[in-house]
Amino acid sequence: MSCIDSLVTPLTKVRHQLLYLVYGNQDVYRREAKFSILTALSQAKNGERPAIRILTDRPDDYAGWPVDTVLLDEATLTRWQGTHGYHHRRKACAIAAGMQWAEKTLFVDTDTLFTRHPSQLFKFIEPNRSVMDRFEYDWKDVHQRPDYQKLGRDLRSHGVTPDNGFKLYNSGLCGVTDSDSALFEESIRLIDEWTLGGFEIHTIEQIALSYAMRERQVVEARKHVYHYFAEKRFFHAMQTYFFSQHGEQFSQRLVDLCSDVPRVKPFPSAWRRLKIKWKLRHQKGALRKVGRDLLYGSAAPEDPYYSVCRHEWWECASREILRWDESQQKKLLSQKSWPQQLPRPDKPEDEKVIMNYLKKRVAAR
Repeated sequence: MSCIDSLVTPLTKVRHQLLYLVYGNQDVYRREAKFSILTALSQAKNGERPAIRILTDRPDDYAGWPVDTVLLDEATLTRWQGTHGYHHRRKACAIAAGMQWAEKTLFVDTDTLFTRHPSQLFKFIEPNRSVMDRFEYDWKDVHQRPDYQKLGRDLRSHGVTPDNGFKLYNSGLCGVTDSDSALFEESIRLIDEWTLGGFEIHTIEQIALSYAMRERQVVEARKHVYHYFAEKRFFHAMQTYFFSQHGEQFSQRLVDLCSDVPRVKPFPSAWRRLKIKWKLRHQKGALRKVGRDLLYGSAAPEDPYYSVCRHEWWECASREILRWDESQQKKLLSQKSWPQQLPRPDKPEDEKVIMNYLKKRVAAR
């Protein structure tokens, strides 16, 4: 049974569409999707809005938004996951199902911000030329990693070696035409083959798609979007604050206000970063990283979107400390006041706040 079987929709075919997949009841992914959509709309000129389609099991979440929703029932989500329990298979199925509704489709991961108008990316999508988020690495560069050994054996059965490998792309953004169904038939077949008997790589989906695209031209989208997959906690904090202040009911005002939210992870000013680097000049390795993250959080500029990220910097430090053995943790955290090993933050009031935060995180381990 193909991905599009039993997926009934009254959508009419359009020239271009942005396509999202959002399922489950976690608020964070709904906010991600809505904020991504706002950034796309904020780039529109003269009211030129792209067609936006969302495959979702919760269409009511987007009532009033300028989007079309397609209901995914539980049976479809289960079937799209496949028999091997690999839930990212659903993404390949979503693209295969959605590409029939437009001549050109740009699939967008919800953790993606548009920094330019999507129309500029649609110009690159042509028969035998696709758009992907970014190039990540060549097969020859990763084939010896322990978690890639099983995949390497599977690829050798297809005649792939380190010498004749292929480029691997992040599929956070994927642009294809309505004539590219064979790409996804091959991708889904490979996903099922490579997840048989278990899998150790969570990015099998994008590796399979990269392999299917090995003979075609691929254009990177990174100059047009920002995919914050490695920095989610910071953007989640800012998006939670944004929607708590302005609500989720769609309006042009919401589109305009989204421009106030930083499009990059919030860092202290260049001067403050230089000052922190100087303070940590005698520290090395993990302790230097912990000190940097603690001081970066304390040195956040006086802006509400930066302020809500203070704890995220401290969370980065706590995760590093949690990797240490118990004696190292005790040496740092058992002191009565600020640790002697680290320079003090500029804001004295942060010393107690930071230490209480770290002790609570370690105690909850």
